[in-house]
Amino acid sequence: MTAEGEETMREKKRVVFIGDSLTEYYDWQQRFPSYEVDNLGIAGETVEGLLGRVDKIITIIGRHNPEALFIMTGINNIAMEDYAITGICREVVKRLAAAFPEAKIVVQSILPVELPWVESGKIQEINKALKEVAREVGGAYLDVYASFVDKQGKPDRSCLLDDGVHLSGRGYEVWSAIVESFLEKAGV
Repeated sequence: MTAEGEETMREKKRVVFIGDSLTEYYDWQQRFPSYEVDNLGIAGETVEGLLGRVDKIITIIGRHNPEALFIMTGINNIAMEDYAITGICREVVKRLAAAFPEAKIVVQSILPVELPWVESGKIQEINKALKEVAREVGGAYLDVYASFVDKQGKPDRSCLLDDGVHLSGRGYEVWSAIVESFLEKAGV
């Protein structure tokens, strides 16, 4: 790489995406080429799993001074009918906020799913609690959920794959547009 190329790399702002398969399965770097992007999503991860790797995440991204950290976690717990996740999410967010006091900590809502045993009301309750978690740490709450439901509050099938959980190309377009709008408004 040329010295000029290295300089361009240093000038790019760094954003980090943390979560489960919904995060991992998207090429955030390709979507946001003007940023340096870390995709730290892990398929199948629960909130407990994320808490267990917070120190590793801090080590991985610590030397890069990220501008923003986008966190979305909990869907794997919800799919197993484990709704008591707010406390663990709070701990994850607090630790990341403490490690990166200059970064914008962005807690993203959990997305709706189309699983017969999961009530959308439960996800909405958790999202209200996550909004409060973001407020507690001085972070931002990004409501992605609202853009994934129709006027009746049902999941928008065009945004989901046949499994009712993972995102279609359209779903990632919707989500990444919301992230892009946030980055622009926040001046990141």
